[in-house]
Amino acid sequence: MRELRSSSFWRAVLAEFLGSLLYALLGLGASLRWGPGPPGALGPVSGAHLNPATSLAFLLAAQLSLPRALGYLLAQILGALAGAGVLYGLTPAPVRGTLGLSAVRSG
Repeated sequence: MRELRSSSFWRAVLAEFLGSLLYALLGLGASLRWGPGPPGALGPVSGAHLNPATSLAFLLAAQLSLPRALGYLLAQILGALAGAGVLYGLTPAPVRGTLGLSAVRSG
């Protein structure tokens, strides 16, 4: 639990949050149809997992402590939600559609 008090822990958790926010914002935004017309930079701070599956794999391989893995997972989920929210707010309704998500078409 000493790790929870270190600044490097919280800096790494923040890096995962920001990386996940950018990943969701840019990833979902890239798939929108606007008509005609670098999460990797965080690697030195947190490893730039940006994906809960990656952090879980590192935890299971004993390459990440439990507190750090939980911090990363929470930051990644919140970062992705924040990124999707920012994208939703910045995207005009006619372009928004399903916000870049695949959807089953009826018929």
